[in-house]
Amino acid sequence: MAEELVDIVDDNNQVVDTVTRSEMRRHRRLHRATYILIRHPDGLYYVQRRTDTKDYCPGMLDVCAGGVLSSGEDYGAGALRELAEEMGIYGRELEDLGIHRLNAAGGQVFGGIYFLEYQGSCRPQPEEVAEVLMMREEEILASAQEFTPDSIQAFLIALDVLKNLDVLKKRR
Repeated sequence: MAEELVDIVDDNNQVVDTVTRSEMRRHRRLHRATYILIRHPDGLYYVQRRTDTKDYCPGMLDVCAGGVLSSGEDYGAGALRELAEEMGIYGRELEDLGIHRLNAAGGQVFGGIYFLEYQGSCRPQPEEVAEVLMMREEEILASAQEFTPDSIQAFLIALDVLKNLDVLKKRR
């Protein structure tokens, strides 16, 4: 089976190269990924424990579903694909919180960040997700070192964007 191809981008998020996923990881090249923050209506967040076989941060917690975009893949389509693959959640409309540049231990990434209010079960993909936990915001922040660095950055950005959206809605 051929290895997945990934688009490498410049500082303006323009594609400048296409390489294998392993080459992107090895050289920590700037690429694109998605982050989907999933919150239950009671305020708890769906948190994943990554499997020990993942190529990035194996065994760590991940506050967002999502992942690296394949070459040519659109952020929105990639987010829906990752949500279905990782969590078994299909047919949902995601709130787009924008594209943000994240800097983490595994390299830099332009991340398309999305939000989903969801009440239901998950069918996580066993090859990628070891378990799904439900955690409060305070618990996540208190144990941030147990999470992938980029997912914590995406989480903080999402909370800020959502807070600003709530403020705007209240003014209307």
